[in-house]
Amino acid sequence: MNTNLDLKKNRAVKALFVVIILTLIILCVLLIQQYQRIQQLNNIIRHQSPWSILHGAKLLTPADASSTQAWMTFEYINKVFALPPQYIQSTLLITDTRYPRLTIAGYAKSVNMPESTALVDVQNAIRNFSTSTPAK
Repeated sequence: MNTNLDLKKNRAVKALFVVIILTLIILCVLLIQQYQRIQQLNNIIRHQSPWSILHGAKLLTPADASSTQAWMTFEYINKVFALPPQYIQSTLLITDTRYPRLTIAGYAKSVNMPESTALVDVQNAIRNFSTSTPAK
């Protein structure tokens, strides 16, 4: 009788062990799938600027310069207009060490200039970029 009971216990333990192993395998597969989805999302987000997420996939052109606003940083402007990182800094002779993480409003304040004037200067620099760079 004991051997019959032991045999049933062994079968139950083996069945439980198999169920646990199968559950772990399924969970690992699901974990790997989720990890791959997260990687894909990160790649998508990493390759899009905030502007393109909000306004479609295209970068802005110099013709869109009037869309800039005083709250924008130069880093952001450089990205959405595909400008070289130092272009606006050298064009406007910006010496503030916070550049490119400096907003247009912050730039205006640092040089005692009206915000609207600084904004127009930045917009003009953006518009002039296409004419100041040689065609490839």
